[in-house]
Amino acid sequence: MTTKLPFLLFIFPALALASQYGDEVLIEGGRFYAGSVFGQHDYAAHTNVELADFTIMRSEVSYRLYTDVRRWAVSRGYSFGEGCNGATFEECLPPDEGNGMHPVTHVEWSDAAIFANAFSEMNGLRPVYLNKDGQPARDSARYEFRPDRQADGYRLPTIEEWHIAARGGKTGLKTGSYGYRYSGSEEAKDVAWFPGNESSSLGSIPTERLHPNAAGLYDMSGNVSEWVYAFDVLSGINMYYFCGGSFLLPTTSLASCDTHSAGYALPDTGFRLVRTHFR
Repeated sequence: MTTKLPFLLFIFPALALASQYGDEVLIEGGRFYAGSVFGQHDYAAHTNVELADFTIMRSEVSYRLYTDVRRWAVSRGYSFGEGCNGATFEECLPPDEGNGMHPVTHVEWSDAAIFANAFSEMNGLRPVYLNKDGQPARDSARYEFRPDRQADGYRLPTIEEWHIAARGGKTGLKTGSYGYRYSGSEEAKDVAWFPGNESSSLGSIPTERLHPNAAGLYDMSGNVSEWVYAFDVLSGINMYYFCGGSFLLPTTSLASCDTHSAGYALPDTGFRLVRTHFR
């Protein structure tokens, strides 16, 4: 018993932090449609993707969560960017604006991956992203990561996981909202913080201010775009996708995504994390 006590004393604060911020939704696996078709169709009969169960954060990672985890992580040898408390146009908001509950922005794709590893370790989970030596990655300046498919820790969603969660998963199929162009509605103003929403300023808002989708997820459309684990290779460089549109750049549907390199931070892009749900 004496050998376990120090570990328990170490892990309890981390579990408390996770329960305070890490509200997650289970997306039940199965066969789904993912693509650019929207409207009222029989999506259950026309599938092109098969997914396992996974859990996904109900809201985008907030600046408060990001800084709390980063403080813990840096003291244990991790290195990744500081991020911002959302933004107005391209400038960071004050750290205490909105009680730190704007989505974190100005984070590189690689910052999000290292954050995921740190958050996993805090919660006693096996980190997903490995460096070239096969060890858990701890430095966002090194972009050569590969995923450990057997790990139970936090990670960025695949683009298929992101799209199906944004459509509401099986709940979206049951409620008929799976074909909505925006995550939870045909009307962007109900669910997506895009330019022009009730304000002449271009800036983020705190998480969970608008309506959720059928799965209970907020801000899958609008507020800030979200990094995912999908990339194209251009001139030998991995160009990672981000999806959902933002307070700077509206989209016409959930199918609209864009790409950028792992080492570039955007003022209107953040992320949320998922975990494989092993049965």
